[in-house]
Amino acid sequence: MELLSVTMNDGVMPRSEIEGKDNSSEDKSNYKIVCKGDMVYNSMRMWQGANGVSNYNGIVSPAYTVLMPIEEIDNQYFVALFKTSNLINEFRKNSQGLTSDTWNLKYPQIRAIKLYIPSLQEQHKISSFFSTLEERIAKQRQLVDTLKKYKRGLSDELFGENETTEEWTTVPFGEAFDLLQNNTFSRDEMSS
Repeated sequence: MELLSVTMNDGVMPRSEIEGKDNSSEDKSNYKIVCKGDMVYNSMRMWQGANGVSNYNGIVSPAYTVLMPIEEIDNQYFVALFKTSNLINEFRKNSQGLTSDTWNLKYPQIRAIKLYIPSLQEQHKISSFFSTLEERIAKQRQLVDTLKKYKRGLSDELFGENETTEEWTTVPFGEAFDLLQNNTFSRDEMSS
């Protein structure tokens, strides 16, 4: 079975698609089985949003908690719900440990957290709306990337070596800028 991992930004992903070293144990006998539609979370990072609904069948490290929906749900609705600041705050409040590095959200604590679950039809509407927003965001990112490349190319062409016009003046750097001397604050200025 394929090894899966949970990321804060992308949820449940095949480990092979995530950059970095595979630190998984060779002995996978204690690994947990994940089916499509299962909710998987990192009990040490749930308060940071390390969770997701799996689109894959596979296995995860014993460090993860795997939950199976009791009723039919819209996975993408729950992906959005589990990333809301209110629910993340609930996960944080219910995590146990002395410092944030040791906070842990076990199933008995998460089980008591209240969820607002609309009808399946309403879940579909909400997830469809968020899906449309994600598509628009992706298109905007592509546009921004294209504009950045265009700007870099234009900048290289405009300011590249030997790319000057007769109207431009060429001067040594020192004639365009002065070094600011003593431009730091004194202790008296810092305390006032």
